[in-house]
Amino acid sequence: MTDPSELPPAAVLVRHPVADFDSWKQGFDDHESARREGAAALAHHINRAEDDPNLVTIFIATSDIDKARAFTASDDLREIMEEVGVTGPPEFTWVRPRRQDVIWDRELPAFLLSHRVADFEAWLGAYDDADELRRSNGIIGHAANQDLDDPSLAVVYHQAESFDDLRAFLGNPELRTAMENAGVTSEPDVSFHTGGHGKQYT
Repeated sequence: MTDPSELPPAAVLVRHPVADFDSWKQGFDDHESARREGAAALAHHINRAEDDPNLVTIFIATSDIDKARAFTASDDLREIMEEVGVTGPPEFTWVRPRRQDVIWDRELPAFLLSHRVADFEAWLGAYDDADELRRSNGIIGHAANQDLDDPSLAVVYHQAESFDDLRAFLGNPELRTAMENAGVTSEPDVSFHTGGHGKQYT
């Protein structure tokens, strides 16, 4: 797991539909320098919705949230998105990475989950304590983030070898008990993806 002190100060989840994933991905790769310069981007990880591979959610880590927020609101980004085949308005979720042990080098089934918690720091401690529960139930990569606009919202990412493993984990009564004990106060909002194409910029 990445040392928490070495995690980026912020990241953004960008969700939008594209006309054709392969064409969009080529354009996305071609504009890496624009992300680095315009948004102080440090890394990205791409996810495609399980039921719609042309609906993408990109995790982009940044070293400067103010610069990144300005970039996402810029005409430059809007022009880039049109050029690479984005077909609908993007949704942005700004987070602070708190834990990261994600597999970057291959595509894997994954889910994104968000829920509110009574006390984020207490929840995070319980999340750490649940590491064995995750691993014994087929979770091989994971990350935990805190929503920057709503600090009571935890945004979690889990990877497994199959969607069956992910769904079985979510249905495990031990997980439900662990969430209750951790102070989760809302039903989880879950979406399933195939995640991969990760890159950490140098």
